[in-house]
Amino acid sequence: MKILFLTAHLPYPPASGGRRREFELVRRLGEKFEIHLFSLTVSPEIDNIYTKYLRPYCRSISTAKVAGSPSCLDKYSSRNSYPFLMKKYYSEEGTYKISFLLREHFFSVIHVEGYYLMQLLPSTLNIPILLVEHNMEYLLDLQRFAMSRSSTSNGRFYLWQEYYRTFHWERRAWNMASRVVTLTKEEETTVKRLEPHIDVVMIPNGIDHKLSISDSFRSVSTSDSTDSMGPCSSNNNGTSILFVCNFAYDPNVDAALYFSTEIFPIILEQVPDVRLFLVGNSPPTEIRRLAFPKDSHIEVTGYVDSLDTFYKASTVVVCPLRIGGGVKVKLLEAIRAGKAIVSTSVGAQGFNLTDSKALCISNKKLEFAKIVIKFLTNPEARYQQEKRALLFSKSLTGWDQVIEEYVRCYNRMIPIIAKS
Repeated sequence: MKILFLTAHLPYPPASGGRRREFELVRRLGEKFEIHLFSLTVSPEIDNIYTKYLRPYCRSISTAKVAGSPSCLDKYSSRNSYPFLMKKYYSEEGTYKISFLLREHFFSVIHVEGYYLMQLLPSTLNIPILLVEHNMEYLLDLQRFAMSRSSTSNGRFYLWQEYYRTFHWERRAWNMASRVVTLTKEEETTVKRLEPHIDVVMIPNGIDHKLSISDSFRSVSTSDSTDSMGPCSSNNNGTSILFVCNFAYDPNVDAALYFSTEIFPIILEQVPDVRLFLVGNSPPTEIRRLAFPKDSHIEVTGYVDSLDTFYKASTVVVCPLRIGGGVKVKLLEAIRAGKAIVSTSVGAQGFNLTDSKALCISNKKLEFAKIVIKFLTNPEARYQQEKRALLFSKSLTGWDQVIEEYVRCYNRMIPIIAKS
């Protein structure tokens, strides 16, 4: 079976939840099928170096540069009616390269990671399309609008306009696909409610039960990183809080700023020696500023080769997301590492916690801070929470199970003529 696998970024290095998920899929599916990977890129010269790590799993790898800043579109372009993500991931070069691949190969299935990539496909196809939604993007836009404190009506109108446009184009993408995959049951229910006729199924992100947390991260690390570091030596024996994320994703920036400025100061008052580690690639200026002055108790690492030392050294892991959807890979890893975790309800979305207390959840900053303080200062409470996390991790879906679900999806789709 030949599969054309479309991603918005090269899934290597797996420095974000999305890339990690796509890397796990590609390397496992590549053992079963003939995978032809197509990825958009902002930096072709860098990504072309990293393709060597993916070649063992792919028959071919193609990349195409995105158009650039969405603001650079001609004001008369028809794409100006698109939402931000569609503008961001538009690539004329990409449409040409995909058309060439479709002429050169007879694909059984086209696997698309994100609705905004559907615009790169020809309008008429006789190949089944599997569309995977990492999030319900229109709901993220609605969350941004609800949280907006813009003092101008134009700012709020723009956010509402983004929500409206995303709502329209995302649903249109669902209707173009032969089958839609969501990462949570809640999102599967949302698609069924909005478009009852659509074939939709939930397949979650997975974890690797066969590997230790150390082996897992080492297996996907690369020696090419120039920004790798471990926890600050000045606090190796002290208490620390860890937030792992991809700072190229704006909800993570919002979460880091929110926690650092509104929750962490409350914690510092009670635990004055605690340090906060913000670990992840592409931290923008406003995040890097949090580490200054030096007595801020905050460290911003940038990209790291391995998260192993950070999980081992951290006392508490936090996920203070206020905008988001889908299952967070960073929480899956923290649970498997057996950490005491405090999250917002947005961060914990997608986890079935009905019969488990593996995560502590709070949307109120004072309560959130108090829970973190309890785990920092009470070793027995922290130990009990870590045991609950480890026990819960055994019930989580493994990547091998996830791959089996995708294989079933592909096999069911082969007789399907894709919608035009």
